[in-house]
Amino acid sequence: MKRIVATVLALTMALGLAACGGGGSSTPAPGDNSEAPAGRTEVLTLKLGALGSGREDDCQSYPINKFIEIVEEKTNGMIKIQYFPNGQLGGEPEMLDQVLSDSLDIGVLSANVLATVWPELYAYNLPFAFDDLEQLWDICGFEAGPYYDAMKGAVDDSGLAHFMSTFSAEFRGCQNAKRPVRSPADFKGLTFRVMAGEVFTDIFQSLGASTATVTFAELYTGLQQGIVDGEDVGLSMFYDQKFYEVEKFATQFNITATINALVISNGAYDKLSAEEIEIFRQAAQEAEKASYDHVSEFVDHYVEQCRGVGVNVITHDELTEEEIQACKDAVAPMWEKYESIVGEDAYNALMTLTGRV
Repeated sequence: MKRIVATVLALTMALGLAACGGGGSSTPAPGDNSEAPAGRTEVLTLKLGALGSGREDDCQSYPINKFIEIVEEKTNGMIKIQYFPNGQLGGEPEMLDQVLSDSLDIGVLSANVLATVWPELYAYNLPFAFDDLEQLWDICGFEAGPYYDAMKGAVDDSGLAHFMSTFSAEFRGCQNAKRPVRSPADFKGLTFRVMAGEVFTDIFQSLGASTATVTFAELYTGLQQGIVDGEDVGLSMFYDQKFYEVEKFATQFNITATINALVISNGAYDKLSAEEIEIFRQAAQEAEKASYDHVSEFVDHYVEQCRGVGVNVITHDELTEEEIQACKDAVAPMWEKYESIVGEDAYNALMTLTGRV
């Protein structure tokens, strides 16, 4: 079913993208017979910031590069996007501030960081909300229905920025330097670094661990010096950032997903014509689909990569039903707490679409 839907979307996007090269005078790039969107006579350069390593196969950078490629191609080079990966522009809270102040045009930022401004986005990170990646994408995907509408509406209706899409949806991991972790009892006595946003603090404290806030730039050193014992980044980022040098234990509980949402500042959005906004939307949709395919393909790859450098990886399938249920029971009270925080639209959509009601 997923592949059928994907094929229909791909055909729809192809037809839509083809239609976007319509009339108006513009200067085609050398050797390119397509036309840029009508009305733009000078190249518009926009800055995009994110945490991904920037490598072509990086799970976060892959869809970002795809998005940039499509936008630049369909605008015939009249819009250029400068990509600043690996936290070059600061941590995610700093980049969010830059988006809100119009000093950064586009951010691809974690949903929980965005939720410090738009609490509805905490719905992405409610514990054990999604059974697997396919269900995650079916519910959260671009214009998939009421859930997407609730997320987009939360950002757009605030008047602070514009929500476009979500990328890099692998499940977050659970890595540490001390011991294998399989159940809530194993979390006791461990301190985990958590990102900005209340939801991750609540998750790990509910499981029995202590938490600390350490910037991503300082995380490796914090692990090396024992300031924190572990963290919860996705396994791909764990490997790419070489955290395996200071942590040797990893468990894939699949508690919550890594959702990086593409948001555009008001200043940048206002510079785009209606035709260009549609190109951005189509590029985001196609890049999101590429993100799902890429992450799905590389999940097992990173497990083997980590094992190859000496990490004791416990996959989700290697956990017993009793171990997973014990973790679900420990974090269950969070759902009641966050019902009022994420709002009725997002909460009810999530409960309905995941079969909880």
